[in-house]
Parts: sequence; structure tokens; C-alpha cells
Amino acid sequence: MLPHALVAPAGPEDDGGVGKQREDQEHGAEPARTALTADRARAMTAGLRDAMDDVLRSVAVLAARVRDAHAARVWLPLGYSSWESYCRAEFGISRALAGTVL
Repeated sequence: MLPHALVAPAGPEDDGGVGKQREDQEHGAEPARTALTADRARAMTAGLRDAMDDVLRSVAVLAARVRDAHAARVWLPLGYSSWESYCRAEFGISRALAGTVL
């Protein structure tokens, strides 16, 4: 069995895409689908939960690293005049975006 985050699509009629419209749907007709079992729904839900947990952990790590970098004033030894210029040059993001994780 695949780990929850790698659960395969339900079958050939389910490519795993979200919000995609296929040719057989262009006139509003919903294609026949294989019934989703409770076990499969639980496995998919567990996979979503695991993925969300992974994202939350990653965001927490990112926030801590951004706070540490800002507190250490990492831009100065790298030759940047400000946190904003550092964020723009190194990551292509604005100070405001970088500040959302501070």
C-alpha cells in the first residue's frame, strides 16, 4: 500500500485532478464514476491530513528561520542595505510577504 500522501487515483476515470474539465464533460454531463468506498474515503482523508500536517510543519520551520535571519540582520554581511532589498534580491519577494511569516 502506498503512503497516505501517495495514494493513487481511484481508477481510470479519476486522474486525481481538481477542477479539471474533460471532453466528456463539456456539455454538462457528469461521467459515470465508480462508487467511493468508506475505506477509500478514509485513506484519501488521511492523505489530506498528512499533507496538511506536512505543510504546517514546513511553515513553522520557515517562520522560525525567517525570524532568526531577521533578528541576526543577515542582510548586512551580505552587502544589502535593508531587509527589503535582501528579500527582493535573494528570494524575489517583498518585505511585506517576508513579514507574513515573522
